[in-house]
Amino acid sequence: MPDSYLFTAAIPPAAPFRNADLNPLGQAGDYAGTYTHATDEKIRRVVREIIYDSTPKQFLDLSIMGLKQPERVDSDEFFYHEVGFGRDPFTTSVLGVEVAAGATQTLLSATTTTVSVDTMIIYPDNTKANITAIDPGVSITVKALGGETLPVLAAGSSYRFALLSPIETDSANSISQYYRVDTTERSNYVQMLIKAVRFGRLEAYKYSNARNTQNFMDIIKQKMLFQFRVDLANLYWNGQKGEVTLASGAKAKSMGGIFPSMVAAGSPNDDVTLVNAPDALEDLILDTEFGAYGDTRFLYMAPRVKHYLAQEYKRDLTRYTVGDKTAMLQLDAIEIGSTKVVFVPVKRFEEPSCFPVEFASKMILLDQESITPAFIFPEEMGQTGDRSRGFYNNYIDDWISVTASIYFNNPLGGGWLDITDLT
Repeated sequence: MPDSYLFTAAIPPAAPFRNADLNPLGQAGDYAGTYTHATDEKIRRVVREIIYDSTPKQFLDLSIMGLKQPERVDSDEFFYHEVGFGRDPFTTSVLGVEVAAGATQTLLSATTTTVSVDTMIIYPDNTKANITAIDPGVSITVKALGGETLPVLAAGSSYRFALLSPIETDSANSISQYYRVDTTERSNYVQMLIKAVRFGRLEAYKYSNARNTQNFMDIIKQKMLFQFRVDLANLYWNGQKGEVTLASGAKAKSMGGIFPSMVAAGSPNDDVTLVNAPDALEDLILDTEFGAYGDTRFLYMAPRVKHYLAQEYKRDLTRYTVGDKTAMLQLDAIEIGSTKVVFVPVKRFEEPSCFPVEFASKMILLDQESITPAFIFPEEMGQTGDRSRGFYNNYIDDWISVTASIYFNNPLGGGWLDITDLT
């Protein structure tokens, strides 16, 4: 076809003036490729300047974890101690024979270090007795208070006795009960992590001069930073304390996160059905109360779990009237008097690129005050040099790195439930 030509308006040449064949260059899935029409390089691609961010936005866990000031540690392995209640019940061994009722009894136990002579103990039926002798690691001998009879202890069972108090007499010249407490030692490793986005020098030049996508590189950099935050949050939740062999053969330490630390410490947990979840949750809350009366703790779970848990609490009591247009089915917290528990939805628990499938049905109860982020080097960001700045590199890396770990005091102050029938 010539560069210029004449034609009758009523009968134009077909191809150049058919709108169906006047399309921008595009992918095979676009209009021209799908319906076998022509394209024209003179028609620019129409690219929306603001690229839509379709990332899930429910990241309340990141906000809550960021509320506490992180602490700097002196090395990539650190130790810390916690002091427990400092008081343990006395527990017998499984009794091989029946212990008869009477004024005096001998109670077999491999652990006798939780008591001393002249310590008053309480039987399961609230009978009191005083310890008069101890055979270390073997047994204790107890005598009933005047006028009382100690109950029968059946064979085949183990019994637990509470400690009432020490007791002494007037004009005593010795002390029977001394106190010493051992701390629980915990430790963690500090993990190093880094992430970057790379643009070739010429590639970056072209993107920076593209009229329709001038913000493309900025968007990609922001997404890289966002994914770095997700990496960090995944570590806080599910990092495994240990040694990692890198591709180079070098060794690196990996930090222990919240959930594996709870597993290692033996935090309370249970498998429950949805219908039993409210009762099980309330039992878990009451079993793990170590804070002050009325303290607030957080229950982390996928939004789907939060929704179904709310239904179990509210379904039988939800009432509607004529004209109601909104069903108030959400539940954001529960208060049982001694503790308030705030529900925190974590959409990433359902994200298969972040967590194993079991997290989609977990409820994890935490005392947030017991968790403190730790680091050696703070978060650092930078950009590598390219040939324009005297380096060999024909590219530019925008990078971010950090060292990360956590102190997790008293993992027994929380626990988790696995919902077995979540649909």
